[in-house]
Amino acid sequence: MSIGLDLSGKTALVTGGSRGIGRECSKRLAAAGANVIVNYHKSEEKVLEVVKEIREAGGEAEPFRADIAKLDEVQALFTHIREKYGRLDVLVNNAGIIRDMLLLSMELSDWDRVMDLNLKGAFLCTKFAAEIMMPQHAGKIINISSIGAIKCGRGQSNYAAAKGGLISFTRACAVELSGKGIQVNAVLPGMIETDMSRRVRKLAGDAILKSIPAGRYGVPADIANMVVFLASDLSDYICGQAISVDGGMSVS
Repeated sequence: MSIGLDLSGKTALVTGGSRGIGRECSKRLAAAGANVIVNYHKSEEKVLEVVKEIREAGGEAEPFRADIAKLDEVQALFTHIREKYGRLDVLVNNAGIIRDMLLLSMELSDWDRVMDLNLKGAFLCTKFAAEIMMPQHAGKIINISSIGAIKCGRGQSNYAAAKGGLISFTRACAVELSGKGIQVNAVLPGMIETDMSRRVRKLAGDAILKSIPAGRYGVPADIANMVVFLASDLSDYICGQAISVDGGMSVS
């Protein structure tokens, strides 16, 4: 008896899929059988690496370059998906950046770029994805937020605001779309071993580890496993949730 984790025949889009959490999500969705569009903006060498890995493992993947904060580039991405695949079953809004700076030192450009990529990009991709998913009466939208949305650190007012907004956006979209067969949920990674978190881990690693009941940093696979579950039929009755995957950090 199948347990519902088979994504064969499904089409999935992972934004920011060339590195870190997005890379692992791309690989694991493909391993579950999905055809994966791996979105990237600048990391062409990295995206070609992950697509090669997926194909060598017997999966299906293709890269697609687009700055998801730009309307015309998002339109081009989703036009491609419509024309080539005719459907979209899974969207993982993963692309994001940090520009940490204490509030009084933060420039407007630091605020705007974080909001544009982390929040506006998710809005644009979700809007276009929903247009494809609604006639199917099926789809999974998974927003990668952050534990930083609910347990904030110094110098992260822009990042915390964007990721907190993503949680509220998730809930609002769930209310609108669940009746159309589309489940929208958010995943809140804790301190994950990625390039993005390296600086923080180097500066405050001992203190951070003491705040994690599980006693270790997370790895991208910890997040990707949850994403694959939420992309599967097993999650059909989970809707509008913000699920922390953080080793207990948010409750310590």
